[in-house]
Order: sequence, then structure tokens, then C-alpha cells
Amino acid sequence: MAGPPLRELQALFWRTLNGASEPALEAAVVSTAELPAAERLDIYGRMYFWRLHDALAEDFEKTAAALGSERFADVVRGYLADHPSGHPSVRHLGRDFAGFLAARPPDGAPAWLADLGRLEWARVEVFDAPDADPIRTDDLRAIDRADWPALRLRPTAALEVVESAWPLHEIWRDGGDPSPAPTSIRVWRDAGAVYHCAMDPLEREALAGLRSGASFGGICETLAHLDPDAAAAEAGSILARWLDDGLIVGFA
Repeated sequence: MAGPPLRELQALFWRTLNGASEPALEAAVVSTAELPAAERLDIYGRMYFWRLHDALAEDFEKTAAALGSERFADVVRGYLADHPSGHPSVRHLGRDFAGFLAARPPDGAPAWLADLGRLEWARVEVFDAPDADPIRTDDLRAIDRADWPALRLRPTAALEVVESAWPLHEIWRDGGDPSPAPTSIRVWRDAGAVYHCAMDPLEREALAGLRSGASFGGICETLAHLDPDAAAAEAGSILARWLDDGLIVGFA
């Protein structure tokens, strides 16, 4: 007696991997005394879950540690039920994970957990962002002083900003449960490695200008509340940091 067509079997198998019970598929699988069809299929289902679990645990290592192994596994089960893998690469599996944590926070989880997940996902995105050779200080030395106000610096694509009500850089480094503190985290890649750091309000505003395409003069206007000497020194300091960190990949 012929079984279901291959395409139907594949659809049944996919639904089984995602937790559905499919008697038609069990009927098409050979049972033995040692290993019934349902148990054979369960092996694949468990293998599939744990492969996706491990992919998420790698991308969200700090988040997983904050939850503990059992709670993290329960969270992953809930996440996969709502967001089954839909891409051939598990690289994209965690795209909605931080949002899931925010919408359905696990019982007893710290209030900053979803933001920590956002930081970890930003690091994944930055790691995979397109390559571009950064410019350095020497590349800017030939620019005439009169041209600087209109100069537009081009930031690397490997750059993200995470805003949080919590000091995520401290939680990442030390764990614990610190008091709330509004924090802007810059995440970037330089020479193949991913870094992040907290920004002070001046750099935060300047970086927002850089990423929006503002001219260097426009970026400097964010420092207009400082006296002229302090503003010039701060602008130079911020630009030097960006160049040292490989954030600028071109100018016009």
C-alpha cells in the first residue's frame, strides 16, 4: 500500500518537528520492537529543538546565563512555538528573541533581561555587517580647514546603538542586578572583533548626527551649549575616538 506523496510526507515531518502529532506520518515510518515509529520521530524532534536551542544559546550567551539552563530551555520552547525557524540559516533565528522576552518576560527574570538580549543581538548584527576599510587620522590631514564644516563623514555599517534604562555594559561585564541608569551603548566591529561601550550624552548626540548624515559642522552644533574652546576640544576628542575605533569609512 502506497504511503503519502513525498511533498506531503515532508510537510508532515516539518509539523512533527514543531511539536504536532501526525498519525499519518507515524503510519509511514517503520516500527520495530525496540523502537516504535513515534519514538523514532521523537528522536528527530528532540535533535531539532536542541540544535536551535544551542544556536540561540550561542547568540544570547549572557541572557542564557542570567536565566539558567532550565529556564532558558523553557523560554526557547515558547519562542520557537511563536517564531519557528523560517530561514535556511540559523543565523537569523534570534531576530525576534529580545522582543519576545520583552513581550513575555519569564517569571522572576530581571527587568533588564530583554535589553541584554537586544545588546547581544546588536553584536550579532554588527559581526555580520558588510566590510569596509576604515579611514584613519592621516586620511583627514589634507582637508582644508575651510572645508571641515561641510564635510560629511560616512560611518561603517558595522555600527549599532542600544538604548536602555539599565547599565548594560556593567551587567554584561559583571552580572548582578544593578540599579537603573539610562545608558546608550555603542556597538561596533573593528579588525574583525566586536566591541561595545557606554557613551556619554555628548557622544550620543554626536553619533546620532553622524548616522543621520549630518555635516561635521552640524555634528559640532550638538556641542553648542559648551564654550567654544571646550566644544572644539570635545569635538576633536570624539572624532579621534571614532577614528581609533574604525567607525569612519569615508568622507565627502
